[in-house]
Amino acid sequence: MSTEETTIGELLAEQLERLFSREVDRERIVAVEQGRFDRALWDALEEIGVRLALAPEEAGGVGLTWEEAEPALRTAGEWAAPVPLGETMIAAWALGRAGLEIPDGPVALAEEIMALDEGGRVSGSASLVPWLSQCDYLLVVARQNQSTHLCLMDRQSLELSAVDTLARIPSSRVQCHKATPIDFAEIGDLVGELGLLPHIATLRTVQMAGLLDRLLSLCVEYGNDREQFGRPIGKFQAVQHMIAEMASQAAAARVAGLYACRQVDRNRAIQGATVAKARTGPAATRGAEAAHQVFGAIGFTDEHILHYYSRRLWQWRSEGGSENWWAERLGREVLAAGGEKLWPHITAPATADGEDS
Repeated sequence: MSTEETTIGELLAEQLERLFSREVDRERIVAVEQGRFDRALWDALEEIGVRLALAPEEAGGVGLTWEEAEPALRTAGEWAAPVPLGETMIAAWALGRAGLEIPDGPVALAEEIMALDEGGRVSGSASLVPWLSQCDYLLVVARQNQSTHLCLMDRQSLELSAVDTLARIPSSRVQCHKATPIDFAEIGDLVGELGLLPHIATLRTVQMAGLLDRLLSLCVEYGNDREQFGRPIGKFQAVQHMIAEMASQAAAARVAGLYACRQVDRNRAIQGATVAKARTGPAATRGAEAAHQVFGAIGFTDEHILHYYSRRLWQWRSEGGSENWWAERLGREVLAAGGEKLWPHITAPATADGEDS
């Protein structure tokens, strides 16, 4: 990793921090939950150029690695950015790596793998696709015999039905019956047996880490400002314990998200998602619980921002595979390999190409 590339990633995150802190508030989050696309915010992001941060340079992108882009993804999560920024960044990364043209505007992602027939038509379904009703395109992974393809679909070619979620983000259930993609390409080992699921899980982990940092900042500020019995509530030991618990969970989530990003760069996305999602899911649960204990009843009111953040946390916890799903998958792998291989697997260093040494 070069110093110049690292600086680009950090500068990009700083630009996003300034933009989101200035533009994203409760009213804009409410508007999106009511189904309105935040065009002004999206246009501002387009001006920054963050949409193509992960896309390779030969595809017109910045060419950052996932590790270098992690601060930007985390910043978007910290502010619960009411646009599909992370999804579009991943789509641009995958399309650019596959040699396909990257379309303008936001792109949604499907977790499920679909089927591609001999005529180049896609069939399958996806139970939950956030933001699709506000995107012109859906990116899916489709299998044809033993080959794997990346397919860019026109939303108009899909059958959509609305899905209600905890986060209230516009989300859809998708049915695809012999739909012709706008473009598709065989992608070899760009993604593994789980398609884009580990990459979505990595995104959700990093977003949860950012939002936990945001909740921690809110609680520290509230603990210093809110007085009870003649002194700030942050002076009470019970509240200090809650905030300390939040800090530990936020730190663990941040490390887990960074680890997952590094594993994507090493072509070990499944390994990274397994560890990161299994650790960050419980962190989101405990962090949100502690935040609501600090704020008390006011955090549940419609006027307060806290429950908008906590609902987003709870939704991200289930997207990209829940922590229970990933933990169960890891458990099956460990049992299948045998107990004698567990410790060597945990401690074996990874080389740059992703293979255990």
